[in-house]
Amino acid sequence: MKTPALVMDLGMNNGDDTAYYLAKGFAVVALEANGDLVAACRQRFADHIEAGRLTIVEAAIYSSEGEVTFLVNAANDHWSSIEPGWAGREDTATRPVTVPAVTLDTLFQRHGVPHYLKIDVEGVDGIVLDQLAEAPEKPTYVSVEDCRFGFDYVETLSRAGYERFKLLDQSSVPTLVDPAISHRFPAGSSGPFGEDVPGEWLERQDFVELYATTVRDRAGNRLAPRTRWWDIHASTARGTHGPR
Repeated sequence: MKTPALVMDLGMNNGDDTAYYLAKGFAVVALEANGDLVAACRQRFADHIEAGRLTIVEAAIYSSEGEVTFLVNAANDHWSSIEPGWAGREDTATRPVTVPAVTLDTLFQRHGVPHYLKIDVEGVDGIVLDQLAEAPEKPTYVSVEDCRFGFDYVETLSRAGYERFKLLDQSSVPTLVDPAISHRFPAGSSGPFGEDVPGEWLERQDFVELYATTVRDRAGNRLAPRTRWWDIHASTARGTHGPR
């Protein structure tokens, strides 16, 4: 069942995105596999958890239920992942832990289909998008962290019924403010979503042209410096902001 007052935060990390969604008036279901980060967020958001506005799911999202090995990166917890190539980038050390695995379908069945779905799960984003494409009900808004599979992500989102797209330069997020709640986005956070993302919505063909001349060309060659990185935002239709 679609739940207009819900945001689902896949890849909670330190909770900065969750804090923003709560401040906007949404209930939040936040997924995180790193137990240390979960413990810190349970303390940070104790009041919201007690009030029933935040549910933290300590698990990894994957293609099937069960248990998986999650690799915690010792140098940068943003890099932690199920996928060894993602978790151990730049030859950094990782620590393996066994964690529960859930699917997107399970999350939707247990908690409802959110108004907005944030996907930032380091190497598993494509699996989540494939599951989203098969979901009978879908969030109005979704975002996914860009990587070398960006063209594939747009194709999957289009197949899932998402018709409008925006590209958010994540390196610009600390300069952005949500004036409705006087919120300045901290570095490393995902920033605004939905209609609040700067810029105009583009149809798929126009968005792909923008992406191919801004992020990487169709041969996969990166066009922009490493100091810039992006999230791809998509929408099924013109909608509302949800609760304030």
